[in-house]
Amino acid sequence: MLKSWYNVALEKQLNYKKNVLDLIESGTYGKENKKYPNILSDKDASLGANFYCHKDKDEWQSLKNWANLDKGKKVNFLNTGLKNMLRSEHIPFNLFYPLEKLRVTNPKQLCEFLEKLLDYKINVDEVIRIKIEFASDLHKSKLLNDNTSFDVYIEYFEEDLLCGIGIEIKYTEKSYPYGETEKERMFNTNSEYNSLSKNSGYYAADTNLKLREKKLKQPWRNHLLGVKLIEIGQLQKFHSIHMYPRGNSYQHKVCIEYLDCLIDDYKGTFIPITFEKFIEVSKNILKNDNWVNYLINRY
Repeated sequence: MLKSWYNVALEKQLNYKKNVLDLIESGTYGKENKKYPNILSDKDASLGANFYCHKDKDEWQSLKNWANLDKGKKVNFLNTGLKNMLRSEHIPFNLFYPLEKLRVTNPKQLCEFLEKLLDYKINVDEVIRIKIEFASDLHKSKLLNDNTSFDVYIEYFEEDLLCGIGIEIKYTEKSYPYGETEKERMFNTNSEYNSLSKNSGYYAADTNLKLREKKLKQPWRNHLLGVKLIEIGQLQKFHSIHMYPRGNSYQHKVCIEYLDCLIDDYKGTFIPITFEKFIEVSKNILKNDNWVNYLINRY
């Protein structure tokens, strides 16, 4: 019997923890403080054990400084989500902080990387900023009036056009339950979600029932946030990326079903990308062997 992706990832992360990080202590979760081997202890987490730079104190401090500046407040790296080796919360930092550094040190190479990663569906002349867990500088009432945000947001210029890339990252995750307000809005035909979907022209007829399904609601909301940014003039172009490891067949199916909801003219604005492709493009273009090898061994 084939192992589930969760169990495959669990085995990989526990082997990495034991054989590469040489760590044995477990972190706790829940009211009863139950120990889980895939959650790092506070001590190990504070030293950056969940990140590519855990052996480099200066780089780890630099990552934390950037995270705090990016967020506008101190990021709690002892948060359970960021200590959990099986969840995706830590992954944006491991994938995109090195790219933020490249934005400063070698901006042309970063542009080349992004164009290749998105199969040349975009032209990047200058990357303006890379943000973690971000929606917009505007108040949410000007957007979808909810808490939708991108795990990673990249803003760039294509000639004189301001463009955006919104990235959702999954690792072992499947879909989340409906929030009470979220469900109410999704099933209200006059809500911002449904009216924006209809007016945008992105979606095929009679897909509103499909889009509100639990497995599609997150890519739908993320994509709509980008559509809204175009509608209000904050961006001229937007692409939504759904990133996941090849082994997560659930997320692969999510992408196939979501793409089926888009009309042909807009299918290219939603791009599934596997971790493996991200790593391969990084290997071919960026030549950062230590970082790439970390990603290969870790994920």
